[in-house]
Amino acid sequence: MPIQLYCTVPKKIYVMQRHIKNDLLHLLGILESVGKIGIYTATCFSPDDFYFLNDQLNFNASLNLMAHIGECSNKISDELKAKYGAASWKQVKDFRNRVVHDYAGLNIYIVFDIIKQELPLLQEQIGQIIATELHLSTFDIEEFNVAKSSSYYSHVDFNRILR
Repeated sequence: MPIQLYCTVPKKIYVMQRHIKNDLLHLLGILESVGKIGIYTATCFSPDDFYFLNDQLNFNASLNLMAHIGECSNKISDELKAKYGAASWKQVKDFRNRVVHDYAGLNIYIVFDIIKQELPLLQEQIGQIIATELHLSTFDIEEFNVAKSSSYYSHVDFNRILR
């Protein structure tokens, strides 16, 4: 009997619809990435410290996470983006594009400034959005609690969101 090298059952691709009720996990993904970047840059007090730390490992990991932040923000529904227009959705997406398409051309001083100045503001905004939408029951509290107990979101300060 020959070995079957391919699957004869059609694969279903599940795509999460862009709807405000589905935005919680994307927002938590942003917070997770911001939390990790905070750890990777905690001991850095200058762009040069950051760039050369661990033979650029922290720098490269942080840029990868910043690209992930852009990906998550791009998946957020237009409804939520319109509702919270003060958040810098376009700038986040545009920076993701710079990281992905012009990696070697990035200015470490600008990257460091974004990490130290802009990401804490984004983190605060996202936390407030989640808290508000949980209060309004737009987001499912059960889904939030499952995420809270997941090790995947170990860098998200859930207690801060719930204050």
